[in-house]
Amino acid sequence: MRIIYNTTFIVEEAIEEEWIAHIREHYLGSLGKLGLCDDAIFTKVSIDQPEGKTYSIQLVFHDEVQKEHFLSQYLPEIEAGIARRYANRYVCFNSILTEI
Repeated sequence: MRIIYNTTFIVEEAIEEEWIAHIREHYLGSLGKLGLCDDAIFTKVSIDQPEGKTYSIQLVFHDEVQKEHFLSQYLPEIEAGIARRYANRYVCFNSILTEI
């Protein structure tokens, strides 16, 4: 049973293109180089919010150990980098999904 760690972002339109490039290079790029998850899916949500454009990153893990390793060892630094660069220009929330 795979575990999916989902983060939904609402990003100000003014930074949208720069933010996408940053996510691809620094977030998804790190995942690929280090092999931290089994799959990463980066999508644009079809319905935008008044606050900005909505995106989702879904990271697929094969078990709880792999997920916890990523969450404890790598995610805090990734999130801090995004927060430093785009402070007060986006909001996000996380959820954990289990494949049925």
